[in-house]
Amino acid sequence: MSEHVLRMQGISKRFPGVHALDQVQLNVRKGTVHALMGENGAGKSTLMKCLIGIYAPDSGTIEFKGQEIRIGNTHHALSMGISMIHQELSPIPHMTVAENIFLGREPLTWYGLVDMRELNRRTRELLGRLGIAVAPEKKMVELSIANTQLVEIAKAISYDSSLIVMDEPTSAITEAEVANLHNIIRSLRSRGVSIIYITHKMDEVFNICDEVTVLRDGRYVGTNPIQALSHDLLIQKMVGRELTAMFHKEETPIAEPILYVRNYSGKRFRGVTFQVRRGEIFGVAGLMGAGRTELLETIFGVHPRTSGEIYLHGKRVEIRRPSDSIQHGLALLTEDRKLSGLYLN
Repeated sequence: MSEHVLRMQGISKRFPGVHALDQVQLNVRKGTVHALMGENGAGKSTLMKCLIGIYAPDSGTIEFKGQEIRIGNTHHALSMGISMIHQELSPIPHMTVAENIFLGREPLTWYGLVDMRELNRRTRELLGRLGIAVAPEKKMVELSIANTQLVEIAKAISYDSSLIVMDEPTSAITEAEVANLHNIIRSLRSRGVSIIYITHKMDEVFNICDEVTVLRDGRYVGTNPIQALSHDLLIQKMVGRELTAMFHKEETPIAEPILYVRNYSGKRFRGVTFQVRRGEIFGVAGLMGAGRTELLETIFGVHPRTSGEIYLHGKRVEIRRPSDSIQHGLALLTEDRKLSGLYLN
């Protein structure tokens, strides 16, 4: 077995009214992919923020490459070879892809100005090596959520860190992009880079990870090699009980339809027909890129439809813009809450 590149022992962290971490430990071996698992609120992101210097732990020790360290901020962590891909994406929207990736590390000309040609060349080389098809000159605000996440991944890898934390790195990318990311991770692992991988997707854990550490309610549950776990056993460790039944069947009366969408077509989808009844939770499923977001945005009036009809309470309505939807009592919680769901200024 390889030596440990990271040892976090007895890590505790309190916030007002919350004991977020209670004597947690995490030991990561060199050149391995280590899954950090737990339900929402288990303390995974808090533990990683203690690692990279966003939070200072109240107690405990951190050893990196055999030396006890105290990381004061994220710049200090980067200088030591620890980088993180955050679950909450935070690019600078009106700067280019290249400027975001190499922010603070831009190549300069003899006159002390940013060498944009060299900056774009380095970015193009990095993205090409990672199989990411995004133009370096493109502004971040113009990218989809999926491409923004891929750029954040490229940025973390560009630091040539020996330990990379990936917090939900596949939450917004397609199956093909997930497969490409896993190939990148395997390549990094073969070069001795260690990865801490946080995800709720069980298939990814069993596909790419070597060991798994589980947290529950801010406490350490245990660490196991992936070969010693099954899906059911891992879930049991996460929730603290055996799940004999995932769903309980309930009988509910069939209510009248509230929304009826008939033969709806638009950008990236066509011929969609469905109805939603009063009090019903209606799911729209599909892989990334299948057209789920575009369908809902078109129904709401963000994009024009090419054909189809909408009926509300049995009456046909004409929705050409979001204000029409709001007038008819429809609301939309957008995919990118920061960009299109909130007025941040």
